[in-house]
Amino acid sequence: MHKIKKMKKVFLGLSAVALIAFTSCEKKEATAVRDADTVSEKTAESADYVVDTSTSNIEWRGFKIYEGETSEQGHNGTIDLTSGLIHLENNKIVAGNFVIDVTTIESMDLNESPEDKNKLDGHLRSPDFLDVEKYPTATFNITSVNAVDGDYNSEISGNLKMREVEKNITFKANVGTEGDLLTIKSEEFVINRQDFGIVFSLGNNAVLKDNISLRVNIQAKKGDAVVMDNDSITPLTDQPMTEDVSK
Repeated sequence: MHKIKKMKKVFLGLSAVALIAFTSCEKKEATAVRDADTVSEKTAESADYVVDTSTSNIEWRGFKIYEGETSEQGHNGTIDLTSGLIHLENNKIVAGNFVIDVTTIESMDLNESPEDKNKLDGHLRSPDFLDVEKYPTATFNITSVNAVDGDYNSEISGNLKMREVEKNITFKANVGTEGDLLTIKSEEFVINRQDFGIVFSLGNNAVLKDNISLRVNIQAKKGDAVVMDNDSITPLTDQPMTEDVSK
């Protein structure tokens, strides 16, 4: 247990270094949302891969801008997972889901300013945003996975349920296996917070942008084992997100 906690601290430390360094590129449109779709089912031949919650997470970024200013202010951080199970057949994902521990959201860019960090993290967990006391978890259930060409080898669609609002979204990811280890590293994709009932506005001559950037980092081990040999795993959060999603 001590070993896992130590590895998680190292992992989060690397996440912080990477996230603080991001730079802006072209603006990116929010992914289209659709009504929740039929969830894919595992097959008799599929193998189970248990998500390692100590080395998996979701990265996020958001922006605001003040009236009369041209530069935007942004924050970025991570959210942990509670659990997850991915089903593979012939090295292809056929079904799966993971549970997001929304209570763990934190702003990694403010690690050097504990007072500001606590203030922002508390606000993100409040009813203005994620309302974690009422909705402590969010879920993602896979509805389809298709092979694609380009920088990413897969297109994953699934039902994202957050604050009791469930919508089907699609994003690209690189999915790979090595031995008993499965990795899923998504592109940086964008959701519109208002699609999920987050409608808070800042006021005071400031505009909170609707677009939120996300990146999913999953590592999972074949079989029933939940504890993994973390010394042999390279954390996935090793490069900063670079898209400008501030529209």
